[in-house]
Amino acid sequence: MEQHDQRWIDELAGLGHAAVEPLAVGMEGAVYRLGGGLVAKVWGRRDERDLIRIKEFYDELAARGLSFATPRILRIHGSELGYCTIEEELAGTPLDRMAPSVDGDPGPRARDHVLDVLAELGSVIPSGGLRRLPVMDESVPFRDSGADWAGSLIALIHRRLSRFGPQLDAAVTDLPGKVEQVTRLLRAWGHGRDGLLHGDLITANILVDETLRPTAVLDFGFLTAPGDPAFDVAVTASIIDMYGPQHRRIEAAFDEAAVKRFGYPRELLLLYRAAYALITSNAYDPEGADGHFRWCAAMLERDDVVEVLDS
Repeated sequence: MEQHDQRWIDELAGLGHAAVEPLAVGMEGAVYRLGGGLVAKVWGRRDERDLIRIKEFYDELAARGLSFATPRILRIHGSELGYCTIEEELAGTPLDRMAPSVDGDPGPRARDHVLDVLAELGSVIPSGGLRRLPVMDESVPFRDSGADWAGSLIALIHRRLSRFGPQLDAAVTDLPGKVEQVTRLLRAWGHGRDGLLHGDLITANILVDETLRPTAVLDFGFLTAPGDPAFDVAVTASIIDMYGPQHRRIEAAFDEAAVKRFGYPRELLLLYRAAYALITSNAYDPEGADGHFRWCAAMLERDDVVEVLDS
């Protein structure tokens, strides 16, 4: 979904929301302010079963007593247009507006708050509804009760490559060899207990108050799963400014702060970036003709990533 739809504005008005205000549009759908402390999210690719699982996820997460709020689905509404959810409107201003980046860099204060959010999510022990979400466009949960993190991640890589491998193979030197190396290293590294991964944490997804304290975190679902918190750190550091000319410098600053704070080996962060590239290369375009695909292919060719895979 790339734009607001007047038909949905009319649909929401028909539900009794007279002053519908378009707020935002993303890959998952569009968001509208309804007034009275409510928003509606129109979902582009989700069915009722998906939304029930997402509601259960949010209900479980709200019960964990985090220091920031997370979305709550109050109602699921279906029509011939598709599905929307009526949700509580969360307080705060997006971090990227409160701390505007300079050449893509959100700066040390904003970076610390992003790491605060990652640390808190990583401390959550995922159980119940927190383990039942699928990732991306899959229909079954990413982790079943008996699967470990590395095995689940490797299986996801192979499922994605079975669908989109030819496009990536044409863009990446020795893709089969790199997949074999990623698989070997994921099995060798292992990790401690699971935390909760957001999977798509950028500064626009963190709401803050006037002191930059996080008040809410949005947009779970794309790669939200139980897993190694280092994966979330690795991904976040790379996608904060994916396409800017200073993206490597900004990523390195996040890495330095994360290594100091959490003790993660930098080699592990690079390995997880390679895994992320294999998983998400065609997430937004099955034909691999978009910027995200090119970014993923470039990640798999980076000297520092290749060096880790060859180790």
